Amino acid sequence: MDTALRTSGYPLQQSSIDVDLEKQELNDTPESPSNGGTTVVGDENDVPASPKQGVKRSITDYLRKVSLPDDLPKPFRRRTDLTFDEEQRITRIDSHPAGYPQLAAFINSDENFAMCRRFGFLHQRVLLYRQDELRDLEDQLIRLDDEDKEEMPRALKSRKLDDVREGSYRKGLLQSIDDKLKEYVDLVQRIKFVSSCKPSSTRNYNSVNNWLYNTGPLSSEESEFIHHKADLIALGDGEESSWFDGFVEDMLSKIPCRFTRLLFTSAEQRATTDDVYVHLYSKGRINILVRLVICLLAVVLLMVPVVLLLLVPSLSSIKIMVIVLFTMFFSVVLSVCTRAKRHEVFGATAA
Repeated sequence: MDTALRTSGYPLQQSSIDVDLEKQELNDTPESPSNGGTTVVGDENDVPASPKQGVKRSITDYLRKVSLPDDLPKPFRRRTDLTFDEEQRITRIDSHPAGYPQLAAFINSDENFAMCRRFGFLHQRVLLYRQDELRDLEDQLIRLDDEDKEEMPRALKSRKLDDVREGSYRKGLLQSIDDKLKEYVDLVQRIKFVSSCKPSSTRNYNSVNNWLYNTGPLSSEESEFIHHKADLIALGDGEESSWFDGFVEDMLSKIPCRFTRLLFTSAEQRATTDDVYVHLYSKGRINILVRLVICLLAVVLLMVPVVLLLLVPSLSSIKIMVIVLFTMFFSVVLSVCTRAKRHEVFGATAA
């Protein structure tokens, strides 16, 4: 029930909204016929208020009168009803039937297993065929130009005259050349892209080959693609991956410790397959370990020669040998353990 504002001594401080509401209430309430004052509409026991007194309304009561739009966007809800088995339905190798589905799941389990044939022989055969087609069209155009040079040289100076003259087929010949050039250039670009892909590493090739040999998901005829090792290209080898990364993974596989498997593999990777011979490692965790080892080697290679130079006698020949040996060892480690380019190895060694 609304009540009139009553103060004892000091007046209450009102906000601008309260003042507006007070004015509105004062204007809306009926006047009393007896004394001409303003009363607050309410129960029968309400006390008549003076003209300067109003009703105290909160901001919340004012905002309740404002209607919210109906086209507000619905709040984003995260789906949590998926179980772990449903999430692993595609990535788990053992959940797929033997054959191409299981092979595809195995290759999808690790980016290092992604490899395919480049079909270099077929690309070169098609390229040679398209090339000879263009050579034939080129000869026809040259012969036509030589004939018009003797019979009608004006046709070589005006395209319009050559197109409208009777018996001319230069326009159709040029259109055929243009079509063949499009096919030729498209083929060259495809061959260039495929040729730029790096060959699959021996380690990754052996992993896929051993899995195919032991599980036998495909027929002998359709599994022949794995025997063309020189023609296989890698689709998923990371730019930062190197021989040292594979060496670390091999060492972790040979360590019969459950802790290393829990430390360097995720729960999703451990649930991918029940095969004890398939070991999947997290590339992010392996990368962290490799970086730590490389940083440790860099510190050792920088500090050990400094200590040796301080301990050895003041013989210039021994000091020079120490500097040369550790400089060569540093460049070898940089080349083997990383994928640094030649100019990067040279710059790091010189520094």
